[in-house]
Amino acid sequence: MNKALAALALAAVLLAPAALPAGPGQAAGRFRVRDVLPADGLIVASVVAIRDQSDLDAHYYLADETVLGLGRRTDAVFARYRAGAGEALVLAVAYPAAGDVARIYARFGGDFFSGKFEAGSSLFLERLETGDWGAVARTGRVLVVVLEAPDRAGCEDLLRRLLEQALAAGR
Repeated sequence: MNKALAALALAAVLLAPAALPAGPGQAAGRFRVRDVLPADGLIVASVVAIRDQSDLDAHYYLADETVLGLGRRTDAVFARYRAGAGEALVLAVAYPAAGDVARIYARFGGDFFSGKFEAGSSLFLERLETGDWGAVARTGRVLVVVLEAPDRAGCEDLLRRLLEQALAAGR
């Protein structure tokens, strides 16, 4: 992982818990997980709200179970990005509390990534069995996942921009 991405991950962990407002049912004009999506490279027509596991499965099959804890108390969005010679797939989820994110991050990371995943970390990136790259990061109440990206540089760049947007949207 490059130094800029590592520094951003550290900043996200240190700054974000206080930066993001309270969870679902918040006042209009407040944080929405959709605000985490950077505009550059976004395929606007691909952005969809995800209410539960079946909504996600319609766009990206992840698991038979609800490993991400998607439901009425979460705010989630799926999107596609132009990335190099292909597309990257992104999922961002806001949970009611930072503790929920830590629990889901550990469970999801352990299921989706190899045995090298560390549940106590705040960011993880690796090459997937398919040859694509994937990454996950947590900041405050938000979990961001690059489910697939065609190359490491594109995956790192997209994850960095997602974390920057998460920090900026929470202020």
